[in-house]
Amino acid sequence: MYIGLTDEQELLRDTTARLADQLATVDPDAISSGDQLDNDWREVVALGVPALRAPEVWELDASGVETAVVVEEFARRLCAVPVLGQGALATELLHAAGADKEIELVADGTLRLAPLLSPDLTGFAARPEGAIAFDAAGATHALAAIDDDGHRRLVYAPIDAVQAGGLDLTRALGTVSTFDLDSATTAGQPIDAQRWTKANALALTVVAADLVGVMAGALDDAVRYAGERVQFGVKIGSFQAIQHLLADSLARLEGARSCLWHAAWAVDHLPADEAMLAARTAKAYSSAAGRDVVETAIQVLGGISITWEHLAHVRLRRTLLNRRLFGDEAAHYQAIAQLRLADRDLG
Repeated sequence: MYIGLTDEQELLRDTTARLADQLATVDPDAISSGDQLDNDWREVVALGVPALRAPEVWELDASGVETAVVVEEFARRLCAVPVLGQGALATELLHAAGADKEIELVADGTLRLAPLLSPDLTGFAARPEGAIAFDAAGATHALAAIDDDGHRRLVYAPIDAVQAGGLDLTRALGTVSTFDLDSATTAGQPIDAQRWTKANALALTVVAADLVGVMAGALDDAVRYAGERVQFGVKIGSFQAIQHLLADSLARLEGARSCLWHAAWAVDHLPADEAMLAARTAKAYSSAAGRDVVETAIQVLGGISITWEHLAHVRLRRTLLNRRLFGDEAAHYQAIAQLRLADRDLG
């Protein structure tokens, strides 16, 4: 792949950034919800975000990198709009199943699907009972990927979830109390094993994109503060210790972004197993780096970062949830190691 963004991808990034600036979370006590969040979602729909993982809607051959770019920009500003769950994960599942009718409804904002995750949040739920409706704010239906004799069958039903306060203040998660499979609507065709692997690779990739975005926002905040805060008569950014902390964070961020872009490209251009390896690498590295970068930003910001009014804790909360989603770095490093050892044994 070309290591960089095309002119069109840069334009998409800049356009998304402008919208994300308008929808940004600027106060922990004023995170978008209710009617305001619905209005924000309409803006996201107008930009075409929910249809990104159905590239034919955009007349594209592929859209993995574009999706990652968009998710990163919204995460960088801690936007509460459910882009990750309803705008990327749900559409990817629909695209994998060839559910063209539902994709059209999602693309125009008529249908809003919250994907169901396993109770431990480490993957898509194989059955709806006890599952977690992820990024469920404003969703009209819950989307389940039912395990059906080695395939995954998509069904959706009106959402009936108990909204529970979670660690991440910018996302709504709810435990599904009832989901009637008999009356649920089937979407598309069963998803075979290879395509299911690709869908999971995309899931890991977009969560990594969210982590990269939160990292970037944290580093932006820390660098800006270091250039303004005066201590001992000089700006703290002149202190070598602060410079090293920020430089190390930048190196971690750029490493995560490089892994991310490769994984996003691989989803559309490499075989399923190779795409999954790239996605595991991106998710593992971003999970570890994300916590390091966000906690370093808290250290640079000092006392203000441990107040409720500052966004530092909102970033940390989102990072910790992202780290858990679809498996943390330990789970993926172990999977990568097992794959490498198997290759060695075969060799």
